[in-house]
Amino acid sequence: MRPGDELAGRYVAKEVLGVGRGGEVWLAHDTVVGQDVALKPERIEGGRETALRLLGEARALAKFRGHPHVVTLFDVVTEAPEEDAATTYWFVMEHVPGGGLDGKPPMSPRQSARIGAQLADALAALHEAGVVHCDVKPANIGLTRHGTAKLLDFGAAYRIGGAETITVNGPYSFTPDYAAPELARGNVPRPASDVFCLAATLHALVTGAPPRGDAAGRAGGPGADRPGGEDGARLAYWKAEQGVVEIDADAVGPLHPVLSAMLRRDPRERPEAAEARQLLTAVAEPGRHGGRGRRGGRRLLAAALGLCTALALTLFALFGDKGNRGDDGGEGSAGPGSAQRQLPGESVHGAARSLIGDPHTADVCALADPVAFDRFGESRVDVDYGNFDRCDVLVHTDGENRIDVSFQLRDGSPPEASEPARTIGNIAVREEPPAEDECGLLLSHGERSEAGDVVRIRVDVGKGTVTGGTATLCTVAEAAARSAADVLNRGPLPRRAPTYPAESLAWADACRLLDAEALSAVPGISADAHEAGVANWSCSWFSDVDDLKAEIAFFRDQPKSARDGDPVRLGGHDAVVVPEGNDDGTCTVFVVHREYGGHDAETAAEMLRLHVGGRRPVADLCGMATDLAASAAAKLPPAL
Repeated sequence: MRPGDELAGRYVAKEVLGVGRGGEVWLAHDTVVGQDVALKPERIEGGRETALRLLGEARALAKFRGHPHVVTLFDVVTEAPEEDAATTYWFVMEHVPGGGLDGKPPMSPRQSARIGAQLADALAALHEAGVVHCDVKPANIGLTRHGTAKLLDFGAAYRIGGAETITVNGPYSFTPDYAAPELARGNVPRPASDVFCLAATLHALVTGAPPRGDAAGRAGGPGADRPGGEDGARLAYWKAEQGVVEIDADAVGPLHPVLSAMLRRDPRERPEAAEARQLLTAVAEPGRHGGRGRRGGRRLLAAALGLCTALALTLFALFGDKGNRGDDGGEGSAGPGSAQRQLPGESVHGAARSLIGDPHTADVCALADPVAFDRFGESRVDVDYGNFDRCDVLVHTDGENRIDVSFQLRDGSPPEASEPARTIGNIAVREEPPAEDECGLLLSHGERSEAGDVVRIRVDVGKGTVTGGTATLCTVAEAAARSAADVLNRGPLPRRAPTYPAESLAWADACRLLDAEALSAVPGISADAHEAGVANWSCSWFSDVDDLKAEIAFFRDQPKSARDGDPVRLGGHDAVVVPEGNDDGTCTVFVVHREYGGHDAETAAEMLRLHVGGRRPVADLCGMATDLAASAAAKLPPAL
């Protein structure tokens, strides 16, 4: 194309604006509407299916026509190919006079926050429509004459939940200096990836360089070419994969707490795009309350201050516990809403180092990243199974077979006789004795293994068979350990948001549900001699008579019914008695406390699970278990 050439009888070429993947991008004049537009070429070789797949950018942009912060696609025009030439599709797009922000002088933190809030608004719309941009960076941001930010270039975008992608350069593409670590590692893009890229971009707009600890680009502004050739490129990829972040706190000023949250290595810990928009707006317009009143403004300020505190705690965890620590208090367990932020490395009582913090508010599922298991099959997190001290990932290797991965909190210390097989950062990994169709690992803090909480990873065959047997299970366990260690190396487990509701059994004490009078139903048991689990969510008593054992624990699963055992009514609660419910010589009673909406809109239930085992007839064991369950059910907290 040359100046003066006409396309589709209406677009007259004026000058070259830049060069894209498909060739030169032209400024043109639309003679019908009377406005300037940008013409972006996309050359496609192949049949109709190839064209439809590679024209995904146009379909993605068409969804957001009229959004104030997404560049508008007006039309797609086909240029008839010459013989044996590729077909050229011209995207007729809104002309953003300011072009990309790469190479521009640094701007103030508040101006960057204003642009960031507008872009976060655009990303929130994309994510709601199931699209991840994947390549937010200064070069892909334009400003109109009035200073309005526009998100440009959807050529790298990715559709959530589908195999079809938009980019023409492989499954998806990214720019290492700005990419979230999960993108650089080849994992499936997610909305949180865009939040990271946006934060890296805003850092570059203020300081002249992304937060990768590299001064490259400062002289030429954000987006300048990185020096060092292949070595520089490899370093950039390594830093992206590792999630290296070094924020210039002095330069970004009031943006510091917001960027710190958006740049968290774990995508689940980053704010969503809509939340980022609010936080950035609070920085850009500190005196603005919108229509929310004074209380809304205070919430945003409190959120920003909380994010700043979170950054300080994360840095503390990374540099260990050398030197003196101030007494910031611990995170109590008095009940819902009572939790306070706890220093990484402190226990609930401020003594021994802890990986867990207060288990009542710890998000155990933060350890269970399904992305870590992508290479083994389709996986999902099961957040509504077992006691509150665990979280499971179900890995479907195919349509018939499944591997179950369990992350479980354990009190106390790892076994004294066992030595760590290896360490991952500050986390020691110990191997449990091998078992058929099962592989187990114990994770603890490596510096002081004699104190602190333990995370147990247990992997077994949940359904069907697994090719490779125990060796495959241990490979899955290693992937789980690395994913969990990434989280634990940053300090105690993240907190649940929101916390368990006030009526949840998570706030109850299982040991207090059975007193001496109730326990007398089991011969030889002493009420004072018991073993308590994490947060007293389980309790066990033992007898010298016939090896009898009673255990009470909280349990989550789909509600039990007559298909599972014998329905009864105990203490005003529905219950099911299951003979041999925990192997031969046992009887288990499930008492329903409350039902709630679980994962994928399925009904889940919090239950009391009472188990009695020993060398007695099962009918006798079920009689003891039912008596104990009735006593415990009468003491359950009210279910609202």
